Amino acid sequence: MELVAGVSFVELLSTVFSTLFSQVFAPVLTKILHMYIEYVLTIFWAFWSEWLLGLFIALCSLVDFAENIFNIFAGISPVYVNEQKTYLLDAFFQMEKVSAAFTSITVMAVAISFIFTIFKTAKSISDMAMEDRNPISKVLANGMKAAVTFMLIPFLCIAMLQLSSIVTSQAVAAFAAGQGGSSSVGCIIFLSASMDADKETSSPRNILDLSSPQAQGGSTHTLTDGVRLSYLEGKKDYHKLSVVKKDFYASNFNYVEGFVSAVLLLLILLGAVMVFIRRIFELLLLYLVSPFFVSTIPLDDGVMFKKWRELFIAKFFSGFGIIFSMRFYLLIIPAIANSNLCLYAAKLPNAAVINSVLKMFLIIGGAWAVYKSQHLIMQILNPEAASADEQASALMKGIIVGSASTAASMAMSAASGGATTAMGALGGGRKSSWYAGVSA
Repeated sequence: MELVAGVSFVELLSTVFSTLFSQVFAPVLTKILHMYIEYVLTIFWAFWSEWLLGLFIALCSLVDFAENIFNIFAGISPVYVNEQKTYLLDAFFQMEKVSAAFTSITVMAVAISFIFTIFKTAKSISDMAMEDRNPISKVLANGMKAAVTFMLIPFLCIAMLQLSSIVTSQAVAAFAAGQGGSSSVGCIIFLSASMDADKETSSPRNILDLSSPQAQGGSTHTLTDGVRLSYLEGKKDYHKLSVVKKDFYASNFNYVEGFVSAVLLLLILLGAVMVFIRRIFELLLLYLVSPFFVSTIPLDDGVMFKKWRELFIAKFFSGFGIIFSMRFYLLIIPAIANSNLCLYAAKLPNAAVINSVLKMFLIIGGAWAVYKSQHLIMQILNPEAASADEQASALMKGIIVGSASTAASMAMSAASGGATTAMGALGGGRKSSWYAGVSA
């Protein structure tokens, strides 16, 4: 009986302590531990988010620097030659040395055209007895057409330069009006990542709360809302971290979408710079050799000159594709980053994470579309030239990747060879010591 009573008392005591711990102590300790973890993570995220914000601002500044280079080579920003305001392509076309070379080539081409006209006239006279396929009047008319074209080529090129500058500036102004103001690419990326970070309409985000801003009651924002308009209009400088911290919570920035957008646009801008540099030299080359194609008008009724004209026009307007697509991409990035856009139902499990992943796909896919748009206009105007450009780009990529792989392989081989040599020297030293010990 005493044993049974003792066992019952122990069981009762165990039940009481188990109930007391599970019902009283466990919730209290769990809450205290949760508050402690939240406090530590909040402090850590506050420090880490400020560091990320500084890095993000630096990356956006680098994007702005790449944009300035892009604007110069794309003909958006002017350059100065002898304190005269002009555009880069205009400056190259109006260089004295280029004009002198064009004049010399034109004189040579006029002589060649005169020879072709005499040859074609003699051939037409010899063919008159058999069949009048190419009458003398048509040959002389082609000769006159070539003479007029020689004089018109410089004026047509200048007219196309002016038209290109007007279209480019108007397109940039139109997209800037759609954005609500003219601002840099880096500023737009920065403001797009701050859609739920302004202190006027939002509160500091809890790092442990994974719900979306829309579920927390966030409102719809645009680039022209609240404090963002002052940054967009240039009244405030986003490059200054102290100014930004007064208007935005560093912990509320969408760093994932911001960093991805900035890196992608940086790569696109650097690639576009090389495309426009190549375009400038190709247009100059086509301009200089144009008299030779004009000289063939009496010989083939202008077939070769027609090919030159189509290629020259296609090269001239090929840059519009990437300019227009990039501006449109910057126009829709704020809409993608906006918390009001939900690509996945908020009521479903893990909605915030899936929604962010889907937006990342949109950002990456849009950047890829911008990159591919450099050949879009060319495919319409001159499909053959567009295919040749794509093949050249693919070849250049292959050469760069192959060179990088070869360099990496050589570095690895050198490293492994050095390690092998060192091990051999170490082994040789030990072997010599062993032989010396045996000899002794």
